Amino acid sequence: MSLALIALVFCNLSKAQTLSQETQREESATPQKAAWGDLGNGTFKNPFLLADYNNLDVIRVDQDFYMISASHHFMGMPVLHSRDMVNWTLIARISRELKIHERYDTPGQAYQHGTWAPAIRFHEGKFFVYVCTPQEGLLLSTASNPAGPWSPWQLIRNEKNWEDPCPLWDDVKDAGGDGPDGRQAYLIRSRLGAGPLIVHKMSWDGTKVAGEGKIVARGPVLEGPKFHKRNGEYYIFAPEGGIDKGYQVVLRSRSIWGPYEKRRTLEQGSTNINGPHQGSWIDLESGESWFYHFQQHMAWGRIGHLQPVGWDENGWPWMGKDHDGNGIGEPVSLSPKPNVGKAFPVLLPQSSDEFASDSLGLQWLWNHNPDDAFWSLKERPGWLRLKAKPISSKPGIAGVRNLKIPFAEDSIHFAYNTLVQLAMGKECSATIKMDASQMTEGQRAGATLFGKNYGWIGLVKENGKLKIRANIKGKYFNGPELQGDTIYLKLSIAAPSNPCFYFSTDGSKFQRFGDDYSVGRDWFEGIKFGLFTYRLSQASAAGHVDFDYFRYKSDGRRSEGQ
Repeated sequence: MSLALIALVFCNLSKAQTLSQETQREESATPQKAAWGDLGNGTFKNPFLLADYNNLDVIRVDQDFYMISASHHFMGMPVLHSRDMVNWTLIARISRELKIHERYDTPGQAYQHGTWAPAIRFHEGKFFVYVCTPQEGLLLSTASNPAGPWSPWQLIRNEKNWEDPCPLWDDVKDAGGDGPDGRQAYLIRSRLGAGPLIVHKMSWDGTKVAGEGKIVARGPVLEGPKFHKRNGEYYIFAPEGGIDKGYQVVLRSRSIWGPYEKRRTLEQGSTNINGPHQGSWIDLESGESWFYHFQQHMAWGRIGHLQPVGWDENGWPWMGKDHDGNGIGEPVSLSPKPNVGKAFPVLLPQSSDEFASDSLGLQWLWNHNPDDAFWSLKERPGWLRLKAKPISSKPGIAGVRNLKIPFAEDSIHFAYNTLVQLAMGKECSATIKMDASQMTEGQRAGATLFGKNYGWIGLVKENGKLKIRANIKGKYFNGPELQGDTIYLKLSIAAPSNPCFYFSTDGSKFQRFGDDYSVGRDWFEGIKFGLFTYRLSQASAAGHVDFDYFRYKSDGRRSEGQ
């Protein structure tokens, strides 16, 4: 089924030794009270993280695991930490702004641009993150501590149409490189439009990439390469065949320049996990191997899965379980958790926020380079203040094909200070309390489910009165006048069928409001929950709203008190 036909509803509210061994382990896993992730009984259910951490990359450093993902036009790239590969928390954002082009300063000018599929590596005591933007080129950020600070993005190669970079610091001596004993570093990448795979020499400090590189592999929509070395051989883990219906391949050679053999190692097969590919191979001290990948899942975006990996006697990996017996792995649904030597608490990335801190929670993303003069957590302690700014009146651009976004006077696509976070969970909801006492004429404010196809519910101030309004893709639904200054809003997401938003004046009884609409994954991004305020384009900037809390619920398992 095409994405255009998929509807999303906003509603009411070790190293494994053999395939047969993995089958026995999977069948022994019994789900408990959780729809996905850690089941609390030593097992997990895929997806291990049902949120749009898309184009994820994961590394292990001693006993710790670190994950990053694409953030595109949202600021900025997340860094997550885990001790058991299944439970994750956010620990940093890599650079909360992209000061490489003015397009990132203005909402509506860079949708689908920004930081695409990244790679994270640990080398000589430092963390390196590489990523390409489709228009500006190859960026690098580094840190000694993965929790930050991270260096501002450095444009190390000004090249359009590069994508999916990944470095490798080789251990071969006298290779003509500038590393210790003549060691050479390399970088592999793809090209916009998917493929081919190209290898470059790179300086040992990781800041210079030489020449045009050499093509080492071609294939149908072959992209997203991850470079590895194992037992003296070079491995490229890469997706092929496209996001929706693709699969994972592994390429292997004794020379970094090839020729490379290629095998398919993971496919949808008889499962319902479409396009299982692009991710990270991880070896554990226990001897187990695992593979992270994503699945494109309707309007939730690209969600993370984790598969067991084994190696045959010829040095080729297999992934998941061979359900249909054709020699190619397929995704597993249930599995014992990776053997990391001990048990750790059930955790999910941060979501709810009481706005009790002086700094913004790591779960939040701005839809453009933030303007810090227009928001505050200090002016009213315990509340998030968003100040209204006139929307940008400049028509927008979406995507690498420069698709036009016509300007619409009251469209949230062009609103500054839209603050969003990823939808997490197949069934999830957010409840928000907002004080509108300082809104001014022409101002809008409220909560949004944000994407190419958006909806919001909130308040407008017109003729001196606060009125409840919903805006569903530009269609207005006008509600009653608000008696007082405080409103409670609720947004939720569930199985496909019929969208809705809610409001309440007492925080207890909520009334459905607005209309149904359908969305799919768009702008390479899953749908997001958000908070906003803005004024029309010709209005002077004035007025603000305060948010007391954002309280989130999902069908993922959490520890008590999280």
